[in-house]
Amino acid sequence: MGTGVKLGVLASGSGTNLQAIIDAGLPVTVVVTDRPGVAALDRAAAAGIPTVVVDRAEYLPDRLSFTAAIVAALTANDVDLVAMAGFMTVLAEPMFVAFPGKVINTHPSLLPSFRGAHAVADALAAGVKVTGCTIHIATIEVDDGPILAQEAVPILDGDDEDALHDRIKAVEHQLYPRVLAELVAGRPAEQADAPVEAEPVQLTADGPIPVRRALISVYDKTGLLDFARGLHELGVTLLASGGTSTALADVGIPVTLVEEVTGAPEMLGGRVKTLHPRIHGGILADRSQASHGADLADHGIDPIDLVVCNLYPFLERPSIETIDIGGPTMVRAAAKNHAWVGVVTDPLRYDAILAELRADGGRLSAATRQDLALEAFAHTAGYDAAIVRWLGAQIPGGGPLPRHLVLPLEKVATLRYGENPHQAGARYRDRLGGGWLDGMVQHGGKELSFINLLDAESAWRLVNSFDVAACVIVKHANPCGVALGSGPADAYRKAFECDSLSAFGGVVALNRPLDDETAAAIGDVFTEVVLAPGFAPAALEALARKKNLRLLECPPPSPGGLDLRRAGGGFLVQETDPPDEDRSTWKVVTKVAPTDEQLDDLAFAMKVCAATGSNAIVLAKDGVAYGIGAGQQSRVHSAEMAAKKADGRARGGVCASDAFFPFRDAVDAAVAAGASAIVQPGGSVSDDKVIAAADEAGVAMVFTGRRHFRH
Repeated sequence: MGTGVKLGVLASGSGTNLQAIIDAGLPVTVVVTDRPGVAALDRAAAAGIPTVVVDRAEYLPDRLSFTAAIVAALTANDVDLVAMAGFMTVLAEPMFVAFPGKVINTHPSLLPSFRGAHAVADALAAGVKVTGCTIHIATIEVDDGPILAQEAVPILDGDDEDALHDRIKAVEHQLYPRVLAELVAGRPAEQADAPVEAEPVQLTADGPIPVRRALISVYDKTGLLDFARGLHELGVTLLASGGTSTALADVGIPVTLVEEVTGAPEMLGGRVKTLHPRIHGGILADRSQASHGADLADHGIDPIDLVVCNLYPFLERPSIETIDIGGPTMVRAAAKNHAWVGVVTDPLRYDAILAELRADGGRLSAATRQDLALEAFAHTAGYDAAIVRWLGAQIPGGGPLPRHLVLPLEKVATLRYGENPHQAGARYRDRLGGGWLDGMVQHGGKELSFINLLDAESAWRLVNSFDVAACVIVKHANPCGVALGSGPADAYRKAFECDSLSAFGGVVALNRPLDDETAAAIGDVFTEVVLAPGFAPAALEALARKKNLRLLECPPPSPGGLDLRRAGGGFLVQETDPPDEDRSTWKVVTKVAPTDEQLDDLAFAMKVCAATGSNAIVLAKDGVAYGIGAGQQSRVHSAEMAAKKADGRARGGVCASDAFFPFRDAVDAAVAAGASAIVQPGGSVSDDKVIAAADEAGVAMVFTGRRHFRH
């Protein structure tokens, strides 16, 4: 390229790089922007340079068409060399085909370090000593291509993103026009042989920090005195407010009142105690920043190295007055600044914190501070979630599904894997209230798997829905055996005989304490998990000899709640399906009415149906679910499956369907299997034909009006 080279400039914003190019006297033929109304257009107009606006809003997300329009604007002005000057829209391949090796860009870092739109902030976050700017040939890959020139810019104490970026731009405004001038003059710029790399800084924040001053403000004073005494013995100055300071002073532990630090008394009935710059300045100061240190010195504020805080008992006593403000503010401030401050929200951590301080000369490691910060943010998130849940319930007409559903979940167990070995799996609990699994005691056996827990949930909820002794056996989240009995052993034997093949390797749940007789019966069969409200000592001893059998002593499950399913990156939420039917709403729709005994069996069968994957058909007799047809896309196939499993044992019994019969074929299958009474929700356009089929067979049919799909 000789002196006749025409330069086109692409710009998006203020146009400071464009102005530097104009001021250098370079031959700018046209300025193209990707949006109207930007300052770069005004700068071009002032210099008498033609402009073209290719508004990205009219093209994107069609990046090819947008790029083609940019290329057309440049070629229409006979551009030879393209300079991207703060152009913030990524261009497609046609640009680099039209101007191969002739698109030049600048980037505010020493590439290849810190690519992307946040290069300045990323350099600061990485703690490097040096960054800079890079002039390079642009390619289809963002922030890539041969480097033409680089110049380093040191990072100074006290630099923030704006200050550092301003100094990089000052260098850039000199370097970029100089490189472009070489190219316009036909003298190729030297490619940088060895790009400058940013060197990491070893900050003291990455290592242990000495704990010299601690602020303690706790509602739950469990373990407080021993912890505070241990800190005092390590030479830590203690600050405390309100009841905490009184508790420490009463046992002779030296403590400085927060009011003495702030110079302001507690006010508004205790609502304002620690919300003061002399407290939060000491917590939030970044000690690697010289300006922060200067601020502390100017205002006579001493740094705080450790914050010990737990919050008002909102979960136990939800009210406006138990919504803590000062506590979460301190906790979040300390957690944000965990590079320099430790924060303890759980009294169970006191002993470990003291042990670490004693072992390392009163210092707290970076790893511990980071772990405590994570725990602290989870603590305040759970607290806020409880407030959201409570406030939502106060709104009239809110219904069972809240407008905001905040779930503060914490991992309580890492499982061997998920449903399959290639999937990671874990169990989480709701911090606002655990379920029956959190009160469960495991007696022996190996750790529970993901599938064990799923099956245990299904089995335990179903078996606890019965008032009389019952047993449920679940395999792959569906019951394969359900029976009522005179006691646990009788119920187990009947449930096992429903489908002894599927029961192999299943999960067994009993709603009565497991006795010796039941243990002997279960001991003969390979079983994964046994759940019961209790175990007789001898029964427990006998079953515990099976090293792979998990024995779970469980509290009853809580009724109600919400059911969540993942869908489309979000959740589908519904109320749980209650297991009990209101038989007073049932309607006999056939000429023959069911007997009282049949009604009991119909209610039993429908309860089993509601716990079974759809489409579900259950054939039962005398409180035993002999045939369970689950998960078939066609209802008649579920009926045929149930009949095959029942194998004639339910003759004279009943049939339940989780949803209406769309055709008479499934009714015919149930009748052929020996059903003398049928229960279903009803509601099909073919109800008349289905009822006629039942009348034709001389069997009773009841409509419940309630469907029990389960997916």
